[in-house]
Amino acid sequence: MKKVTAFVFLLCVAAAAFAADDKRTEMPRLEIPSAQTTGFGGAHVAFTDNVSALLVNPAAIMRVRQRSFFAPSFTIVSPQKTFGLLGKIGDGADIGLALEALNNPGNPGKIPFGAAFNEFPISIAWVADGFGFGIWDRIAVNANISGTNAEAVMLADLIVPVGFAFKILDTGAHDVDAGVALKLFGRGYGKKMINITEVIDNPDQLVDDLGVPIIFGVGMDLGFIYRWDIGLSAGLTFDDIFNHGSAVAYAGNGEADKDGYYVPFSLNMGIAYDLKIGAFWQNAPSFIARTGVTFAFDWRSFDLVFETENPYFKRNPALGIGLGLQFTFIDIFKLRLGMNEMLPAFGVGFDLGTFEFDMSYYGREFGLEPGQMPAAAVDLAFAIRPGAKERNWPWTRGSLTELIKGMVEKSKEKKASDAASPGASAETTAPLDGEAFSPADDEASSGDTESAAE
Repeated sequence: MKKVTAFVFLLCVAAAAFAADDKRTEMPRLEIPSAQTTGFGGAHVAFTDNVSALLVNPAAIMRVRQRSFFAPSFTIVSPQKTFGLLGKIGDGADIGLALEALNNPGNPGKIPFGAAFNEFPISIAWVADGFGFGIWDRIAVNANISGTNAEAVMLADLIVPVGFAFKILDTGAHDVDAGVALKLFGRGYGKKMINITEVIDNPDQLVDDLGVPIIFGVGMDLGFIYRWDIGLSAGLTFDDIFNHGSAVAYAGNGEADKDGYYVPFSLNMGIAYDLKIGAFWQNAPSFIARTGVTFAFDWRSFDLVFETENPYFKRNPALGIGLGLQFTFIDIFKLRLGMNEMLPAFGVGFDLGTFEFDMSYYGREFGLEPGQMPAAAVDLAFAIRPGAKERNWPWTRGSLTELIKGMVEKSKEKKASDAASPGASAETTAPLDGEAFSPADDEASSGDTESAAE
């Protein structure tokens, strides 16, 4: 255990040091959030039971059998402010006057607002017993206003993950799975600091100055998950242990980073406990047996604890802590409570098997420290996710420990067999003249010689 801890520590330090010297442009994470997770304190690496495991923890796809055809999710950040801005633009006001109404320079404040579409119009995924792939898109726009300045961010993603999972240990009561996911992605990413007063005077400047490079790249995730059949599980993921993107085009003014782009490495760990009443009360009525409660705790981006270079420009590691509590009633209605980024979360969901509907109200932190720039957000999600047929992939038929054990046993059996018959090699060795012979052959040849002499 000490060796494993030391290895994880060294990996985090090495990743942090590499990121500090990286000349490429850092980008946001490759993720597809939805109301199913945001109301539950965020995605949990130890409790992922649908196709989103491809991006959360690839090891979890060992026990997932699901398809996804249509799963749009809509997000509004600071609903009142965002709808107010969209309403003014819809009434014919230009973006400069709309921003002026949002945040009057005479009354400076901190206002984050924005909107996002996830898995719309593209949402295709298939996962079954240790293998899966997906094609998802995401479009997000937000602006963080502080006084008369604002940071505008635009993100458009197409993510294509392919994941494999296999068993490391399987004893019946305990098992350990591992998984790896290769993530191909195309991304349009623009980030610009603007002055609101200048935009008010010249609204077209916002569009002209927000250049967007079109980036294509690849990333790789590694994940592990341990399960105990009483409902306890633990997860560990190494996200983007490799990630690189290059710009192939540029929309707007400016130019792309010639050194490339990357998503930084992230170490995530978590535990979960899924209690099903039916597992302990054998004779419980059906509606009670199908009721349960799930608790999950995660510390995402734990590697930031080891950040030594420019720590004031990195997010506080405490913002990576996530807590979730989910109550499930007759496997249909779900009530969720949670905390993520040091802000509360609440959500409800209806799971009808193939059809799912979820909504959540939660807090988001757009600053680098807790409470620096918090905002409220609302998510709505609808999904069509039927089950997939069971598969028996060759790499999942046995565990890695069983394979190694079998190889060791065969080696021992061979050595024992060789030791039991030490003269076998001598009996089968040919003489120097290249022909095997016996005493009988020698007598026969002597008799032939005598006959020939007579």
